Amino acid sequence: MFKSLLSKALLLLPFISQSALATPIVWKIYDQQREFYILGSIHAGKETMFPLPAIFLEQWQHADALVVEANILQQSHVTPTIKPPFTHQALSATALKQLQKITKTLNISFEQLLQQPPWLTAVTLQLALADKLELKSDYGIDYVLLQRAQQQQLPILELESVSQQFNMLETLPENGTPMLLETINEWNKTQSSLRCLVKVWQHGDGNKLEQLFQESQFDPTTDDALIFNRNQRWVETLVKDPAYQSGKFMVVVGAFHLIGEQGLPNLMKQQGFAVEKVTFGTTADCD
Repeated sequence: MFKSLLSKALLLLPFISQSALATPIVWKIYDQQREFYILGSIHAGKETMFPLPAIFLEQWQHADALVVEANILQQSHVTPTIKPPFTHQALSATALKQLQKITKTLNISFEQLLQQPPWLTAVTLQLALADKLELKSDYGIDYVLLQRAQQQQLPILELESVSQQFNMLETLPENGTPMLLETINEWNKTQSSLRCLVKVWQHGDGNKLEQLFQESQFDPTTDDALIFNRNQRWVETLVKDPAYQSGKFMVVVGAFHLIGEQGLPNLMKQQGFAVEKVTFGTTADCD
């Protein structure tokens, strides 16, 4: 799904590449007992996104744990609950025609999507679009860092489980129909935004990233479920959970979770933490 941008995984990526140094935004959030270095993740990307910012890699050498949304390296036997209404029941004839056109451009099965819940159809479209644009899960920031942490035996902490993520999707309004309709109706905009996202992330262009975030909004209830309610829960965990009461933590969550008044940096600031942006971005040449 575009908003938290695709959480899947495959391969190890070397940290040193021939590409120019990326300068995505890194936040330092701290009090007297703990430091959180937070990097916004794109969950599927390209080799040109590496190496990661020097300050993040430097702090990694002294980290006590890596913190992620969910540890996608762990085998999970959780499967989504497939229940009605299904896509063919939820969409109008006009929307179904639009969906069929989209599936042709993505070279995926229209008939198969009809038998899925709307939320799963929306996620399938987003993943297929990422694949079409050659954004690969094995270049996802969280996946690469999880691999690195596992190799170095750095403890890995989860903010939520895969089961919780499925439950979130399965309980979206109308089984995810508003999210699917928005995805279909804004398909051209979604394609252009996703093409732009990697460049904006690399440049650390906060203004453009916020613009992309605003353009990707769903209905308020869906936005709350996918972004804002999760932010609130994560902050409560980081502030109160015994696992986070002292030490240095490298935190990697979807980039859109760090934006605006309801983003993690501002919510942590409201809890009394000092908040600093420790990288300097540049303007991304991206429409």
